Amino acid sequence: MKNIEITFDARAHAAGMGLVLGEDHEILPDSEWILWARRFSGIDDLFVYHHKTEGTFVLSKWIYHPERDGVGIVMELEAFHAPPNWYPPTQEWVRNRLRPAQEMAESMKKGIRDRARAKRHMERDNIEEKHRVADWVGRTTGDDAAAQSIRSKKWDNNESAETLEFKKDLMNSAKGRIITGGT
Repeated sequence: MKNIEITFDARAHAAGMGLVLGEDHEILPDSEWILWARRFSGIDDLFVYHHKTEGTFVLSKWIYHPERDGVGIVMELEAFHAPPNWYPPTQEWVRNRLRPAQEMAESMKKGIRDRARAKRHMERDNIEEKHRVADWVGRTTGDDAAAQSIRSKKWDNNESAETLEFKKDLMNSAKGRIITGGT
């Protein structure tokens, strides 16, 4: 039986996942904005480079620094049409763009949980509304069968975009007409 040795080269993997800087990339001197972004985010490896062929300015983070690690491999975070210090992004943008992955995942999970909770509350409110309407129909008409029919049907008090469009069409078609309920 032959022995197979599997090796993992982290730099080759990073080069496959990131970007190796070459002749088309010019690292820009540190501007006031990039110095501020480093302080604000706590990420010391941030820098901006100019992509000569594309004409864009790219906010990036070193994965492997050329002076420290012998090869320059970067992760591109955002591309701009002008240097970011000309039209600086806001603090909120920097905070949201440079958040750690774990924090972003937690935020997304919280949003999913909040939407699910809101949906459950809405469904409960719809059921309560259905029973209020059924009770009103039973009291005002004395028709318990109609009230029971309302209770047994699925009730949705939420108006979708399609429903709102349909209502709008009905209202537009009814403009200028006299609509009565009798003769």
